[in-house]
Amino acid sequence: MSPRRAASLLRLLPLYLALATAIGFVDYHIRPHPDLGFTKYIPEVLAGTAEAPGRYRVLAPAAYQLLADLTGATPLIAWLVFRWLCLLAALLAGHLYLRTWFDDGAAAAGNACVFALLPLTFTNGWPNPDQFTELALFTFACACIARGWHAAFLVSLVLNAFNRETSIFLVMLFVLAAPLSRSRAIVGAAATAIWLVIWAGLRWYLGFESYDMWQLSRNVERLIPLPANFPPYYRMYGWFFLILLVPSFILAAWRWRAQPRVARVAAAIVAPAYVIVAIMFSSVIESRIFTAVLPLLLPSIAFALFAPSTPEAV
Repeated sequence: MSPRRAASLLRLLPLYLALATAIGFVDYHIRPHPDLGFTKYIPEVLAGTAEAPGRYRVLAPAAYQLLADLTGATPLIAWLVFRWLCLLAALLAGHLYLRTWFDDGAAAAGNACVFALLPLTFTNGWPNPDQFTELALFTFACACIARGWHAAFLVSLVLNAFNRETSIFLVMLFVLAAPLSRSRAIVGAAATAIWLVIWAGLRWYLGFESYDMWQLSRNVERLIPLPANFPPYYRMYGWFFLILLVPSFILAAWRWRAQPRVARVAAAIVAPAYVIVAIMFSSVIESRIFTAVLPLLLPSIAFALFAPSTPEAV
């Protein structure tokens, strides 16, 4: 990073610190059972006794425990600091991502859009430790793809794969983000192999446990509002993911031809594939499962709102 760009980022740092703090505050105070993540879920994951698929999402629990051990903080303080650091890392990754094409102001505005929408993912669920780590790591991996940083992408893919299975969509994005060449085919094959080895290795090492993956019929039912005796906010849980995603998809379609290939692939192929798979195999009333769609749509949204200042990276 050049000294000029470092100075520009430094000027934005107070804003990013405030955004991370604000969202962290909302996250802890709006969710039911805000302490469940570190009092029950993380100990079970670290002990290898958590139910699937959480049993295999080991990165965030291990990172939280490492932070707690290194600092000697109480479980609650370590939890709040861990979540805050993940949010700040997500903002920095988003800035790096958007700076591929845009100036600092547009990058900050794009980040602000993501964080403004993020509370829509806080519905009907206690705070999973892997959500904010996914936002940070998935966004950074997308930035590596956009910038053509193949080695950094493979490293980030390893971290993503230990965090959530949704990391497979990063492999999909990498393969489709640029015309296929010999070197790109080699990196794509390596990425696929890395993901498969980690996915299978976790299930071998921690013990394979099946679970009811098929959720499509339940998700269709959840689009019907709950009975009238429920508060209005809770009655509409099934629609929150649509409120989160539909405006973003509409905005992403603007100025379509002006967008680089990686942005179009992310918005028109990878993001819809992600949503379809999530609707089929996850519970849509836990709208946190759509967190990774935000960085997939972010470049297209930014191109709809701002003029790029630098050429596309790939």
